[in-house]
Amino acid sequence: MAGMQSPSPQAPSWDECVELLERLPALPFASRVEAVERLVRNPSPGIREQALRIGAAILPDSRLTEYLRDDSDAVLRNAGCEIFRLRGGRSLPVLVALLRDPEPDVVLQAVLVLERLRDPRALEPLHAALAHPDANVQQEALLAVGGLGDARSIPHLLPFLDADPWVMMAAVQALGDLRAPEAVSHLASRLTDPLAGSLAAEALARIGGEAAFRALAAHWPAGGVAIEEEAMLGLLAHVLEGLPESPRELPDGFRVVLSSRLAGTSGEARTAAARCLLVLGPSIWDGEALEVLAASPLPAGGLPPSLSRRGDLLGRLLALPGEARSWGFLLAARFPGEVPEEVFLSALEEAGEGMELLPAVVQALERVRVAGLGAALLDLYLRLEEERELLVPVLEAHGGELRAALDRRPEVNAADRLVLSALLGRPPEEVADEILELPPPRRAELAGRLMRIAPVMRRLPWSDWLEEAPELFDALAAEAAGRYELRHLLPALRARAAAAPSAAAVRVLGELADRDAVPVLLTLLERAGALRASVLESLGRIGGAEARAALRQAVRQGVEGPEARIAWRALASCAGPGDGELLREAALHPDWYVRLAAVDGLARFDHPENLILLARLAADPVPAVAHRALARLAD
Repeated sequence: MAGMQSPSPQAPSWDECVELLERLPALPFASRVEAVERLVRNPSPGIREQALRIGAAILPDSRLTEYLRDDSDAVLRNAGCEIFRLRGGRSLPVLVALLRDPEPDVVLQAVLVLERLRDPRALEPLHAALAHPDANVQQEALLAVGGLGDARSIPHLLPFLDADPWVMMAAVQALGDLRAPEAVSHLASRLTDPLAGSLAAEALARIGGEAAFRALAAHWPAGGVAIEEEAMLGLLAHVLEGLPESPRELPDGFRVVLSSRLAGTSGEARTAAARCLLVLGPSIWDGEALEVLAASPLPAGGLPPSLSRRGDLLGRLLALPGEARSWGFLLAARFPGEVPEEVFLSALEEAGEGMELLPAVVQALERVRVAGLGAALLDLYLRLEEERELLVPVLEAHGGELRAALDRRPEVNAADRLVLSALLGRPPEEVADEILELPPPRRAELAGRLMRIAPVMRRLPWSDWLEEAPELFDALAAEAAGRYELRHLLPALRARAAAAPSAAAVRVLGELADRDAVPVLLTLLERAGALRASVLESLGRIGGAEARAALRQAVRQGVEGPEARIAWRALASCAGPGDGELLREAALHPDWYVRLAAVDGLARFDHPENLILLARLAADPVPAVAHRALARLAD
C-alpha cells in the first residue's frame, strides 16, 4: 500500500557482528559498507561504537547524506548523524551545505549535528538557518546558536522573542546560553510571559551579574513570574553568590521579605533565603540564617558560596558545632588576618574529637598565625592517633612555636618527642642514632612512624635488623626498600622471602624487578597458599624467560577465580613474542577480566591475528574491554 514503510532489517546477533568485524579488513569496499550498515544495528555499545568509527573512516559523505534522507530507517539516520559528529570539523562543509537542502527534516538533522559539534565556524550558516520556514528547524537552530556562546548572535535572536510560543521559548533559552550581559534587558521583558517567564528567569540566572539580579529582584516578591517561590529564591541566591561584591542597591524591603522566608514551610525556600541574606553582608538576621544554612542538606566538605566573603562571621562559626565549625576553619584560611585568637584556639582544642573537621583544620593551619598556636597544635597532634598523618604537612609551618611548646612539655613521651623533632627538621643522623639506641620493638615502632623521612630511612641498618629480628622488620624493610629504591636490601629480602615468606617481601622483589629473585619466587609458586597471588604479580613485574614460563604454566593449569585473573594479567604485562598464541586464547576467555588483560598483551606485538582479535574485542559486550581495545587500536 502507498505510504507504508518497509520494516528495518533485523539487528544481527553478537556472534554475527564479531564474525563481520574479523572479516572486515579483507572485504571489498562495497561489502565493507554493507557490513557497517549491518553492524550499527546491533545494540551492544562496543559493537556499535566500533562500527561507527569504521564508518567514519570509510563511508563517503554522499552515503552519509543518503542516511540522513532516509526517513524510513531511523537506525541508519542516527548512524549518519553520529558519524558526522565523530568526524568533527571535517564534517562542517557537508553539514553547512545540507542547511540549504529542500527537505526540512534533512536540514533539521544537519542543525542537530552542528549543535553537538559546537564549531564556531558554523555561526554564520546557523544565523542563516534561522530564516528557515520550518518551525522545528528554527527552534533547533536557535539552540545551536546559543550553544556557540557568541554575543554577536543577540541581534539575530531578538526577533524570535515575538514568534510562536515554542520558537520564542527556544530564543529565550538561547539568549541565556550566550551568557551575555547585553541580553539581560531583553530577557527581563519576558519575565511576565505566562509560557516563557520561568525560562527567562533561568536564562537571567545563567547570565548572572548585577543587572540580572536587579531584573529578578524587581519581580520578587511582587510576583508576575510563573515560577514557584523556592525556585525564584534559588535563582536569586545563585546570582548573588556569583557577584564579586554585594549589589550597590536593593529593592525596598528586600532583606525584610527574605527574613520572613526563614521560617517558611519549604526547606528549599528557607535555605535559599538564608543564602541570599548571608551573601548580602552583615544583618540582624545572620544568626537565624546561619542556623537555617547549617540545618540544610548542603554538600559536605566545602565552604558555602554564600559565606565566602563573610570573614566577619569567623568567630560565630568557630563557636558552633559540627559542619558550621568546619566552615569557620575554611573561612579562617580565607581571612587569616581576621581570626579571633581565643575562639580559634578553643575550636582547635575540640577539633580532635572527630575526623570530619580535620581537612578544614589543616587548611586553616596552613595560613593562620596566632599567639599560642604551637601549644594548641601540639595538643591536637597528641590527641590524635591514626589521623596524625593529616597534620604532618602543617607542622613545619609552625615549627618554631611547636618546638618551643615541645620544650615546655617534659611529660611528652620519648617516642612522640623523637618523631616530632624529626618531622620538624632535626638532623637525620641524630634521629637515626637515637633510634639505634632503642630496643628492637621500639625501633620498629619509630621506623614505621618516620617512614616518610627518606634521609632517616636511608641511614638505618635494615640488613642488620633483618638478621637480628626478621619478624619485626621484614615488612618495614620491604616498604623502605620499595619506597626509596634501597636495592642493597634485595639480598636480605630475598633470603627472608626464601626462609619465611611474607606478602611485603614478595611484593617488593617485584617492585624492584629483582631478576635474582626469580628462583625464590618459582619455589614459592610451587607451594599452595595465600602468597601465590603476590608471587604471580611479582613474576609479571620482573619478566624474563623463566618468569614467563612459570606464568604460562600457571594459566594452562586452569586455575580459577582471582588467582587466574592475576596470572593472566601478569603474563600479559611481560609477554614475549612466543606468548602470542596463548594471548589469543585469552582473547576468547569467558572471564571478561582475562579478555581485558589480553588486550594489553596483544597490543604489544604488531601481528595481523592480534589486530583481528583486537577488532573483535572492540565489540566486546563488556564496555571496559571494548573501550580498552578501541584505545589500543587507535594507538
